[in-house]
Amino acid sequence: MTPFGKGILVAGIVAICLVSLDATLQTQKDPDRSPCTTEACRKAKAFVKAHYCGESPAGNGPDDSCEIKMPEKPSAGVDVVADYRCEWNDREQHADCEQRGQPSPSVRGILMAELHHLGLPADAKGQTWFTVWKPTTSDWSLAVAYYSLTSGDDIWLCEVVAVIDKHSHAVVIRELPFQKTDIDKPDVTQWALVDITEIEGAGRDDIVLEGDAYENHWFQVVRVQDGTARTIFSGLGYYL
Repeated sequence: MTPFGKGILVAGIVAICLVSLDATLQTQKDPDRSPCTTEACRKAKAFVKAHYCGESPAGNGPDDSCEIKMPEKPSAGVDVVADYRCEWNDREQHADCEQRGQPSPSVRGILMAELHHLGLPADAKGQTWFTVWKPTTSDWSLAVAYYSLTSGDDIWLCEVVAVIDKHSHAVVIRELPFQKTDIDKPDVTQWALVDITEIEGAGRDDIVLEGDAYENHWFQVVRVQDGTARTIFSGLGYYL
């Protein structure tokens, strides 16, 4: 090989290494916004950006960061069995929440068992709130149990997000183990339901979540198939 040819080869190897290093550093720097390397991920990202993203760029995030637009209700074809709404009470320094609808005894029992598995004491004094969404075209429900208790500058939290099928088999897709954190600057990741929708239009329902880690907010898309759940996209949103 000529010196010129060797130079091209070395330059090519260096370029490949730099691209690989850049992707690695990006993942390490911002693990909540990993590179989209699959077709499913790219489709999910495009769908999320088109349907749930507001102004872009937003905050101090990357160029494709965006404000998060939470739908008032999930997509058509999703029944809201139970949910709750909270408003922050500045004077009392806690959230005033209202539960609307209730999970079935079976779903409630599954969720409470998962919270206790995550460390929630049996005699915990706080409140537990529930959300249950049921896609009419699927044989599973998406269910959340969220526990909180405030005291002064502290808040105790515990959360589980699970897919529960018609046989009462639960797949936990997100969790927050029971712990105490600062009420103003919580050092935990909490999860909120955004939607259940057909991202690829193939009759398959995907779950869209918002991750909330204090000043960092991002989307995740979780696909449920054959009794398992996998994350196909994580990114967008913004951080401060």
